[in-house]
Amino acid sequence: MAAAAAAVMTAAIAATAASVAAATPSVAVVDIDKTLPAEFVRRVLGQADMIPDPQGLLDALASGNPCVAIRHNQAKGAAPGPEADTVPWCPSGEYLAERPQFTFDPAFHQGRYYVQDPSSMCISAVIESLGLDSPVAYLDACAAPGGKTTAAIGALPDGSFVVANEYDPSRAAVLVENLTKWGAADVAVTVGDTARLARYGCDSFDVVAADVPCSGEGMMRKDPRAVAQWTPGLVRQCASLQRSILANLWPMLRPGGYFIYSTCTFSREENEDNVDWLCEEYGAERLPLPFGGESGVVCGHFYPHLVRGEGLFIALLRKPGEFHPDAAVSEKKLRKATSVALYGVQETEEKGRDRIPTHRYALSTSYPRGTYPEAEVDRDTALRYLHRDALVLPDGVPRGIVLLTYQDHPLGFVKNLGSRANNMLPKSFRILSML
Repeated sequence: MAAAAAAVMTAAIAATAASVAAATPSVAVVDIDKTLPAEFVRRVLGQADMIPDPQGLLDALASGNPCVAIRHNQAKGAAPGPEADTVPWCPSGEYLAERPQFTFDPAFHQGRYYVQDPSSMCISAVIESLGLDSPVAYLDACAAPGGKTTAAIGALPDGSFVVANEYDPSRAAVLVENLTKWGAADVAVTVGDTARLARYGCDSFDVVAADVPCSGEGMMRKDPRAVAQWTPGLVRQCASLQRSILANLWPMLRPGGYFIYSTCTFSREENEDNVDWLCEEYGAERLPLPFGGESGVVCGHFYPHLVRGEGLFIALLRKPGEFHPDAAVSEKKLRKATSVALYGVQETEEKGRDRIPTHRYALSTSYPRGTYPEAEVDRDTALRYLHRDALVLPDGVPRGIVLLTYQDHPLGFVKNLGSRANNMLPKSFRILSML
């Protein structure tokens, strides 16, 4: 099976090589030996059978010139404009000419778009290629900060339930915040390793995605830490950890279900070798990906000298058996298995002697407009709200709980006392600086 996969890859490399020069973005001339680890450079140059134009890849990584993109939240009515520079494999993704100060854009805090590397947006195309026509139970096993999770939510059939798991509690808090902004209702966030999560039970999810921890080679252009931490030992360590994660997750996938494996690295040990291991150990069937030759994607690899995005690898596999999807996910069973930080949308919460509406309810796509009185605010007022300042609302706004809106989209709740409005934004959502 590994030999067959190698033959397919060799053919793809040959087909791609002729167009490398045209597809390669111009990069600054840099001294690679001083920018990238010497052993990493040697490894890449020795992989001409896998990587079209290895030198071009090294030049791109050393350039330090990543692209900037956002993915619009279609569930909140957002979409690229008619003149937008869209991401080829994600119609809701848009390249930006420069990186604005997202912190000072209320629309970002409303969850109307997500800032994401274009390569990572490919998860939506992979899910759409499955042709799912009924709701499913979807597990994102290594989910923080939430980019691939939110992309998956937009691609899954309506009524699907998503469980997003994260090992690290601090990263899980960021995941909760980003999913709250995105607004999907049928979502749970769990915290812990995949061994704990596996206690939920076998044959429980129709689609499992694992964007596993990796050596981070694909992030070297945008993150100096990826360069500083890289060693051959890290590659071996990550490959071993990845297999343990896969061994925990594979039994959770239902017969006939789909497994999406991804990393942000280039090494064969962390990518093709692990996919081959799943096929040989568990009988997984590797399925074709929905990326044509014109996309620049080579055998699941997004190489930053061939595509406008950072380095990424993705593979799609199927578990043997007949497929019978079921979107039900038991909250009780999930809480018994692992720690649950979020489940669905809690409409209200206790505060002192009162019950007040939650911020997650305000931003949820399931929030029924008109439930509370609304007051439209301008950008300056919206930023002061996001800074968690007290506000003064115009005359005529009723007293009590009021939903602030910006550009006719929910922003969050205040309690209007007349002389001032108390800010009900959770502290963890506060922006710490002002323009």
